[in-house]
Amino acid sequence: MSCSARLFINRKAFSGVGMIVLKDAAPAASETIGEVCAIYDLKHEIIGYNLISPYFENLNDGYQPWNDGYQPWNDETLAFVNEKLIKAGFAAIEIDPTPRLVVGYVKTCETHPDSDHLHVCQVDVGQECVQIVCGAANVAANQKVVAALPGAVLPDGRLIEASALRGVDSAGMLCSEWELRLIDEPKRGILILDDQAEIGSPFFGR
Repeated sequence: MSCSARLFINRKAFSGVGMIVLKDAAPAASETIGEVCAIYDLKHEIIGYNLISPYFENLNDGYQPWNDGYQPWNDETLAFVNEKLIKAGFAAIEIDPTPRLVVGYVKTCETHPDSDHLHVCQVDVGQECVQIVCGAANVAANQKVVAALPGAVLPDGRLIEASALRGVDSAGMLCSEWELRLIDEPKRGILILDDQAEIGSPFFGR
């Protein structure tokens, strides 16, 4: 199963539980087999799992204690989760390693045809040029920015998907410092990078 699976660990509220979200949808039913609780939507499709194990309470490698929620995957944790899923009869999770939070270059920035505050941007993200609708007042052409492409997961665990804003397609979003959790308090406007940032490179891998 290849997907944008997200792992959440909240030791204060759910000690010893790893919560894997496959799809944002309302839960309708669940099924527990061994240490795995599969969660289904109304169509009886699996939208996530809860895994009950001391592993998640003792996890230290890569664990972000200041972020008691979404946790980035590492190889060890993915292997552990897949071992439990397979043992319970469920499909293994495959994580696409392609960077989704990347440095982009705003080639053009035009006013949205049906909005006085949205902008339609053509953004070079290295391998391709994508269209992203942005509402930040400080966005402009010839800027280097952080683009969250479809499939990206922000530090707060939010999954970014392709969408349409007032009838105009948007392949992701341009990120602010707050959305990237680089600052502690919200701040208006997107993050503008320096000219040395390499177009298409992973933002957090720079």
